[in-house]
Amino acid sequence: LSGMTYAEGAGLDTRKQCLQGTRTEILSQITEWVNSTGDNVPRVLWLSGPAGKGKSAIAHTIAKWFKDVGGLGSCYSFDRQREADRRHEKIFSTIARDLADRDPEMRQALADAVQTANSLKNTADITQQWQKLLIEPLKKSSGSTTEPIVIMIDALDESGGVETRNDLLRILAGKHQNPAVPKITDLPGNFRFIVTSRPLGDINDEFHGVQHIQQMSMDDIPAAVAKRDIRAYVSKELEGLGFQDREFAVLAEKADGLFEWARLACGYIKKSHAGLSRMDCYDAVVARDPAERSMLLRSMYGLILTDIMHMDTSTDAQHSQKLRSTALARFRSVMGQILGTAEPLPLASLNAMRRHFPTREDNFDVELVVKSMGSLLSGTTSPDSPIRPLHASFRDFLTDEPSSGEFFIDMSKAHHDLAFASLRVMEHGLRFNICDLKSSYLPNSEDPGL
Repeated sequence: LSGMTYAEGAGLDTRKQCLQGTRTEILSQITEWVNSTGDNVPRVLWLSGPAGKGKSAIAHTIAKWFKDVGGLGSCYSFDRQREADRRHEKIFSTIARDLADRDPEMRQALADAVQTANSLKNTADITQQWQKLLIEPLKKSSGSTTEPIVIMIDALDESGGVETRNDLLRILAGKHQNPAVPKITDLPGNFRFIVTSRPLGDINDEFHGVQHIQQMSMDDIPAAVAKRDIRAYVSKELEGLGFQDREFAVLAEKADGLFEWARLACGYIKKSHAGLSRMDCYDAVVARDPAERSMLLRSMYGLILTDIMHMDTSTDAQHSQKLRSTALARFRSVMGQILGTAEPLPLASLNAMRRHFPTREDNFDVELVVKSMGSLLSGTTSPDSPIRPLHASFRDFLTDEPSSGEFFIDMSKAHHDLAFASLRVMEHGLRFNICDLKSSYLPNSEDPGL
């Protein structure tokens, strides 16, 4: 199986698990479904809900539980910030490899499948992957276990555009245009697929009314249960900071079921703000107009960014306004660069590319912007870690002008700057025999230095 395509970094992430003692009801419902037996049990469970409701936390909690008892077949996570990885082209080859790692019979059957068809190892055709790398090998190795085997597919809505996930949706729904393509019900009866996503139109259209797909919505969680769990979360996050149950209850009420809002609120309150106490920050958070739920996250993003861009106007208002305009322009430039790169880059790479941007005003250290954005971006504290938004909703906020206002990121300008910088990097950096190879007759695979 050496050389078979495998999506690196797409697996289980234990950092995303639910806080212990929260989400107990829905976790119990999913576990009960996984362990159900009988021919009429739906093979797929689709967990849908808006951004920020905690779908991924539930997915990775379930995946960790079944990994611990040996029942996790594979956990596959999509990520909008990793579109350059083309994970939508690697899903079933990766799942097949994961299944082969846990089952010797599957490993042998998969090895047999690629032995006489080497091209299957790297095919981007997920229909072939599904049929030749998953269904057929599983049929040859079926019967090795009757215990439930969980396949987790998290954040399906972040797999790309409608066309990108069209074949995957049809395979999961059993609606492939080629009737010869095996259906998900052709898998052994102990297989259970769990899919999480936002309820996008194309996903809903394919999944709605399909007999072997059970739908579960985060919106169906009772408000009192969601409030209880968020209260437990904020009390844990703000433990020892002088807050009482009353403040925790207010935050839980304000969150309106959005765990991501609660995470951002706690991060804002815990952060040190010049001249402000933590209670002042708490008051600022809870004083925000709750409006409708869809605006809660956007309101929190606006509060945090306004605080980051705050300037002292008590001495020279005109000078402070000029400084703020400069800070905003740099913020837009850096965030455009971060959102515009197909593959997230670390600090050093972002800075190296920035030196080739079209205007001198853009030639500054990225750290000036990202160092204060740890609650919104990952990778800000390590020079070697890729920098990306912590949650997909932050990108949605920044690229929607009515929502983000002065923080709006014009992606057309960002792509222009990135294209210009990329060409300049190639112009200055490319040269003949850039890897200093001793011979051009030796295949890359045989050169120990590559």
